[in-house]
Amino acid sequence: DSMTMINIAICDDEVPILEFVERKIDHFYLLQNITVNIMKFTNGSALLDACRNTNFHLVFLDIEMPDLSGIEVVSKLRSVYDDMGIVFLTSYENYVFESFQYRPLRFIRKSKIDSELEEALEAFQKILDSEKNYYSFFATDGVVLWRVDDIQYMEAFQHYIYIHRKDKSIKVRGSLDKYEKGFGTWGFIRIHKSYLVSYKHIYSINANEVILTDQKRLPLSRRRNEEVKEKFIKYTRRLN
Repeated sequence: DSMTMINIAICDDEVPILEFVERKIDHFYLLQNITVNIMKFTNGSALLDACRNTNFHLVFLDIEMPDLSGIEVVSKLRSVYDDMGIVFLTSYENYVFESFQYRPLRFIRKSKIDSELEEALEAFQKILDSEKNYYSFFATDGVVLWRVDDIQYMEAFQHYIYIHRKDKSIKVRGSLDKYEKGFGTWGFIRIHKSYLVSYKHIYSINANEVILTDQKRLPLSRRRNEEVKEKFIKYTRRLN
């Protein structure tokens, strides 16, 4: 969907590297007809500040920066954003091992930046394309890219749909019927006219409510009770 805006940050204290990486990214996405918003930073604190207002899907990060090292920056990022794609830029190979715990998508050696950058962008694109994993919501405050597995349930309320994860919720326009069709393949079950729930987050199904794994309770309409139980059993057999 060429409407999706991908936010990318590049953080490196060497301006020529910043500009080179930006040109390569621009070119890569231009060929795919995807809109990207690229922001450049010469130090880690500026990047962390920008994260307050922008939801970055992909971050290119120099490991050897003078003020805050890339490792310090990424440990702060990871504590907040679990599914952000992180690509390290490095001139030295010896940093590679200490950064594995932050689950980087790729390491790019500056000596081979041309070929390795292209490959990193392709790897990231694969994550976006395996739509089983991610979905772009046009939320009221911008495009949000969420992992489908993290979504607990969707709730219709006054012309909006609220999409809930354990840690936060977003608000989108649309109809629950539309999401029921689209998300049915991912094991989302309509339990009530206002609720669509992911089977992966269901702990138990009672006479008139569904209890989630974090003990949230949602109303279950009586006429849907049997169908909900059947679907739940079907999904647990099929999808695991």
